[in-house]
Amino acid sequence: MINYIIYVSFTDAKPDSIERLSIELSKYNIAAGIKADDGRAYYLPPGTFTYNGKETINEVRDAIHSLAETIQPGASVLATEATTISWSGLKEVQNPV
Repeated sequence: MINYIIYVSFTDAKPDSIERLSIELSKYNIAAGIKADDGRAYYLPPGTFTYNGKETINEVRDAIHSLAETIQPGASVLATEATTISWSGLKEVQNPV
């Protein structure tokens, strides 16, 4: 499996575009958060998502771009393959479901 970090932004974003996108992406196991090795989860900055799958980076990018365009036209998507991820200052998810 491949770990991806994906960033999505919209030209002249409407206030709820990223939230709506996050809800839709979660249906495909694409998360707006990240889990640490100790099991604790953290929120990513708005528009940033994680995904673990077998698809190629271009397949991931294109699928997310297509979905984002249904939320609001003018989406930009950056997908990166991640082998090591480190962070600081992210807000911890309290009482994850």
